[in-house]
Amino acid sequence: MTRHLISLSIGPVQDFIAAARRTADLYAGSQLLMEVVGAAAEEFAEEERIYPADTHSGGANKILAVVTGDPARRTENAEKRARERLQELWNKTIAPLGGHIDRERAEKQLASLLEIYAAWTPLLEGADGYARARQRVERLLAGRKALRDFPATQQNDEGVPKSPLDPAFAAVLRLERGQVPETLQERYGFKPTEVLDAVSLLKRLYGRGELKKVLNTHTLAHRAKHPDAPNSDEDDFVPDYAYFAILIADGDNMGKLLSARESEEAHHELSRRLDDFAERARDIVKEHSGMAVFAGGDDVLALLPVTTALACGQELSETFKHTVRGTLSTGIAIVHYREPLSISLNHARAAEKRAKAVDGKDAVCVALHTRGGAPLWVAQKWDKAEAIQTWQSATLPRGLPHELFELAREWPEDVGADILTAEAKRIAKRKSDQDAQAIPEAELNKWDFRRIDELQNFARQLILARFLSGKGDRA
Repeated sequence: MTRHLISLSIGPVQDFIAAARRTADLYAGSQLLMEVVGAAAEEFAEEERIYPADTHSGGANKILAVVTGDPARRTENAEKRARERLQELWNKTIAPLGGHIDRERAEKQLASLLEIYAAWTPLLEGADGYARARQRVERLLAGRKALRDFPATQQNDEGVPKSPLDPAFAAVLRLERGQVPETLQERYGFKPTEVLDAVSLLKRLYGRGELKKVLNTHTLAHRAKHPDAPNSDEDDFVPDYAYFAILIADGDNMGKLLSARESEEAHHELSRRLDDFAERARDIVKEHSGMAVFAGGDDVLALLPVTTALACGQELSETFKHTVRGTLSTGIAIVHYREPLSISLNHARAAEKRAKAVDGKDAVCVALHTRGGAPLWVAQKWDKAEAIQTWQSATLPRGLPHELFELAREWPEDVGADILTAEAKRIAKRKSDQDAQAIPEAELNKWDFRRIDELQNFARQLILARFLSGKGDRA
């Protein structure tokens, strides 16, 4: 009987996870996706599955399997499992709200959520048969995804407010019946005037069920000063530090990594290594006082105190090298705890893209986004990030990083490098005397800025290091 290679994609991923007002919503989106993908993967026996190796590993939204029999039936079964699992989660989670929502509209929105695409091709003969089949099935899947379905969703929503988290959908809370009862408002963190679509509502209810596990932005910021601080669910809690970090990491050149192991057995092994990394990644983030929102395959999304973010990213990178035998690039955004979460996530994604743009990758970009200030970032190879970590643990004279940055910004291009270096050292000594925090003479002797951009980059590193140390501006 002919064996077929099936490739199946389940989405949406980024937009689904990121459409969140609270960290509990964010975490819930990740967990719901994991549940749905895991249910679909269970259609395929362990010996059939190439990816994910473990259906409970929290893998990404991709399923790759080798099957005998009718591939169309198997993919239909996988899609059915995914949709049934989503419906089960909805029925279980939504029960406490009873008649306070528009069930008909909610069911229609839920039915249109999942985007499931599949392709399959016969396994070919010969030593490179699997490799050629994989390349073909991925081309077929890409073509199928390019022909996306755009079904119309009749919501009967005239006069109904749109959901602020997904304006494509109308709210499903029955506003005409008045506010949600206070007991439910408190339990699920609803604001008296809050409106949500079905998917956002599902994430809110599911996330609140996991509330004790989910660190909020207040607590993450507070842990810069108090690493073991318990989670605080008080909205008016004011942390001792105003910033926390969002880390997004992604494997480099995974296509090449797959192509270098073009056999069925080798891909099984790589899949197991990716699962091992994902499991270890969750532990690493926790060990650094943070929370892994998503860890699957070669992707990680984590929330961390600023003081541990860079060290956490470094350890994730090293673990990826040892486990998967590839490289990992990482974006770290330092953001204010009161900034809208969706905006902060966009900052982290932008940082990851800058890291991916570094030649040869294996890079990290640290980006600072203060409230009202211009963004400031440094993107470089991981092996050069040690300088930031070194200055993070140092005690710098207050104001020195910004004065050096202004010096570089205003310095005339026609003035020699020797004078630039001398002026930077003079400022450092003056600030050291004023703040009684001296930079060691041996360190100053190393300063040699041959170009203005070298001083700019150095000043950026000092500014970032100060924020990562938990000594940046509190406001």
